[in-house]
Amino acid sequence: MFKLFSKIKGRFNPTVSRRRLIALYIIFVVIPIILSDSLILTSIYNTEQTVRRHHLENEANAIHYTFFNQVDQAAKLGSAIYSSLYVDRFIHDNYESGLDYYNSYRQFFDDTLLHLVTSQSGMDFKIYTDNDTIINGAEFQNIDKAKGTDWYNYVMNSGLKKGLYFDTKIGPNKSILRTIYLFQRLNYYEYNSPNVMLIEIDYAQFVEELENLNYEFKAYICDDDYILMSNGKYSNVAKDYTSVDNLRDISYTQDFEAYGKKMQIKIVGAPTSFWNILKNRWYQLCFMLLINIALPLFVSDLMHTTYKNKLKEQETVVARKNAELLALHSQINPHFLFNSLESIRMHSLLKQENETAQMVEHLAKLQRQYTEWQQDNIYIETELDFVKAYLNLQKYRFGDRLSFEIDVADDCRKLLIPKLTLVTFVENAVVHGIESKTTPGWIFVRISKNESKVTIEIEDTGTGIPEEEAEELLSKMRSANIDMLKEKGRVGIVNACLRLKMITDNNVTFDLDSELGAGTLVQICIPVDKLEGVN
Repeated sequence: MFKLFSKIKGRFNPTVSRRRLIALYIIFVVIPIILSDSLILTSIYNTEQTVRRHHLENEANAIHYTFFNQVDQAAKLGSAIYSSLYVDRFIHDNYESGLDYYNSYRQFFDDTLLHLVTSQSGMDFKIYTDNDTIINGAEFQNIDKAKGTDWYNYVMNSGLKKGLYFDTKIGPNKSILRTIYLFQRLNYYEYNSPNVMLIEIDYAQFVEELENLNYEFKAYICDDDYILMSNGKYSNVAKDYTSVDNLRDISYTQDFEAYGKKMQIKIVGAPTSFWNILKNRWYQLCFMLLINIALPLFVSDLMHTTYKNKLKEQETVVARKNAELLALHSQINPHFLFNSLESIRMHSLLKQENETAQMVEHLAKLQRQYTEWQQDNIYIETELDFVKAYLNLQKYRFGDRLSFEIDVADDCRKLLIPKLTLVTFVENAVVHGIESKTTPGWIFVRISKNESKVTIEIEDTGTGIPEEEAEELLSKMRSANIDMLKEKGRVGIVNACLRLKMITDNNVTFDLDSELGAGTLVQICIPVDKLEGVN
């Protein structure tokens, strides 16, 4: 036995065995731990970077939406004035006396409701014109007062019809006040006209909208030279703009352009170094330590961590979508708007200004339909109420130049149709048919039914459409699809046709007949069964 033991002991070399044990330990314990730790640390770092980037993108997107919402109100006002024949005539009329101009001035604001629009949106505007018979003051100024100013030189040199301009002006007590201008060249009817509209957007209100987003990181809207505004520092309305060179530690930049103005959203975020991120994830480091101690549980723990990280990424995606939805939702407060309109209407009734009260009532009815979408499909007779409200509102603008007639068969009144489709075609008839016509015109809406189909006709006795444009419009109506909504021009008509095609499974036909100087007829034919119970 001793011989055998000695033999075995001789074969057992402590040094070799120790080396083998160390090698096995390194191969089966140390290397897996190093690999697993590296994977976990990389996963933690990448996940934190992804989450952080999503947060920064959320903030930039919300600021982007808010910025365009504020500017878009001014842009829409500028576009309306730009293409308005009524406004063009007013600023080009030759006024025989100051009294003549004053009477026309009062009638102008009574007809256009511009004071109502600008007061609700917090905007102010001035129109600079080369008409020497217009008296300087308030909203209308002689073009000579603009010439030589920085903003006017920018308008002339930029070549833009519409654009943004950030400037400062002298306020009370000779203090500096930051201002945001949107300019609109008024050369729609006369290409070489120097007339220009300057809309001032409330800078303080603009900044307040950015601050109300309540994001944790400081964001700055800049151009190449200056910090134009932010949700924190550098947005003092009473100080001049600060150089963009003062910004440090920019974590995220998003370029965008608004009406010819190239800008960037710059966000200063949390530190991005590897050790700072790990410090913020100390609890995950503790978890990793437990994995190192309990190696047999490594696989299950790693899967759990991966699941948690994927879930976190999904939560950030949902959060980003919610942020975008909230930014869009914050663009309008319908209850405030409707309450304000009702207050104006009641005030007008008390003062026996019945015509104004009716105008406000029509406007409120239309606005409510544009903001309430509990259901998309409504009765034809309800849709025609919106059409009447719209046309009655337009009659205050056009007066005797616009007349209309609505003829609908009784058995068509309870058929269902997508909301605001007929209004869209009628609006198109007014804008493109009646607006540019100097003589009186008519709008006819006719709806009839036979055994198999419903026929809808919208006709105007306006200026008509050139043959090539009419063919192009009819082609768009017949082939309407989602991608066309991204294009410019008559998007409302494409939208209405697309929704009609969707509820009828493409069983709808469109026809268009137009003659220059005579008018335009749009005909829509839909199978009766497609309008029964599409709700």
